[in-house]
Amino acid sequence: MLETSLEKKIFLYAAVGVIIAILGVVAILPSSGVLKNMFTPNASTPTALTSVMTEVKPLGIQFNGSSISSVGDRDATIETKFNLTNPNDNTLIIEMVTYDIYANGVTIGHGQYGQRYDGTWESSSYLPLTQHNSEIITVDTQIVNDGNNPQVWSALQNHAAKFRFNGTAYYSTHSAFAGQSYTKDFDFLQ
Repeated sequence: MLETSLEKKIFLYAAVGVIIAILGVVAILPSSGVLKNMFTPNASTPTALTSVMTEVKPLGIQFNGSSISSVGDRDATIETKFNLTNPNDNTLIIEMVTYDIYANGVTIGHGQYGQRYDGTWESSSYLPLTQHNSEIITVDTQIVNDGNNPQVWSALQNHAAKFRFNGTAYYSTHSAFAGQSYTKDFDFLQ
């Protein structure tokens, strides 16, 4: 009877050890780089495993210009275009591009495309950027004249303002095995 009890304890400890080892592998391997050293991705490697195994190259972001769509005494609309490029072998999820708009050195507004990942894909608008592909996003930003900078507003109305766009792109590589979030800062002059 003592042997049966001892055998059950050994079996229980072994089962707990196996469960801990599996949890450790699931938690540590995707971000540790161990998979990258163990396997070489090829054409038959599943896409989700490829995204865990490869280094993520930074998102490419280029400024494709901006223009004043409309301007009046109280408000203006500035249309801004960015070209986003994915240099990776897996899909990137573009969550959000957010930036401040400066005219003649004065902050006049804030532009935003998308929203940050909050744990669910259902109510959000994300841009999946497939491998080695690029996409142009266009953002219309409403600017309100607060009356504090009449020289800047006059430059906007005369289409003579010098613009600067300073911000951050948020993107990720969420897959069945892992998900990492990344950012890319930018600062463009026009």
